[in-house]
Amino acid sequence: MNNQRSIVLLLIGAVVMVVAVFAALRFAGSGGDEVPSTAMSKGDVEKIVRNYLLENPEVIFEAVDRMKAKEEGDRLVNLEDNAKKHAAALFREAEPIVAGNPKGDVTIVEFFDYRCPYCKKGKQVVSDLLKQDGNIRLVLKEYPILSPESELAARAAVASVPQGKYWDFHLALMGAEELSEDAVFAIAKDVGIDVAKLKADMKSDKVDARLRDVQALGKAVGVDATPTFFIGDKPFTGVMTMDELKGAVAAARKAKPS
Repeated sequence: MNNQRSIVLLLIGAVVMVVAVFAALRFAGSGGDEVPSTAMSKGDVEKIVRNYLLENPEVIFEAVDRMKAKEEGDRLVNLEDNAKKHAAALFREAEPIVAGNPKGDVTIVEFFDYRCPYCKKGKQVVSDLLKQDGNIRLVLKEYPILSPESELAARAAVASVPQGKYWDFHLALMGAEELSEDAVFAIAKDVGIDVAKLKADMKSDKVDARLRDVQALGKAVGVDATPTFFIGDKPFTGVMTMDELKGAVAAARKAKPS
């Protein structure tokens, strides 16, 4: 999951909090019956704040954690709202790439990047879930946002669909440490794909359109990190445990109209 933006915002939040403390103490004597009649000197303010933070450093971390939780909460609300606006493209596209049960009663949509370490870490849990629950429809959205290698692997994966080897190829790519052109085609050969046909199909307008449409959809919905899941009408980001996935699926089933 891409957290660089979050980390920057958290650091800014911590700095803003410290500045706010300075400002509040500096002007504590500016008026009112419940404050000192004489403002403290700049040296007094600096000493008080410094001593307080040295004695209570957990305050900074508490503020950062609270800001992080608020940001993530706001982000999930935004994803959920946008998912409703684009539900047809997310869940009911004309030619989806599907694993699991195409007629499953619960749909999971996953945006992923083959270079994403979190996607790689979670791929076995997702695969195991499909084996354990035969009534899940997994819709896969290649979302290469990390590197040119990400785009190459995504293009190859989409181009493998006509050969009926997508899922095996997908799992192999997700488990690969290297995704150079040679490595991708070697993986394709290992899973039984006709590499010459794959190379030709990778240049097709249909593959171009698929990758372009998923990029546009991801941006419209607000997907800015991988993996991002939509289970029922709820979004989730980052690696999910088996219990978390099963809980989300159970909630989606319960929410379905009878």
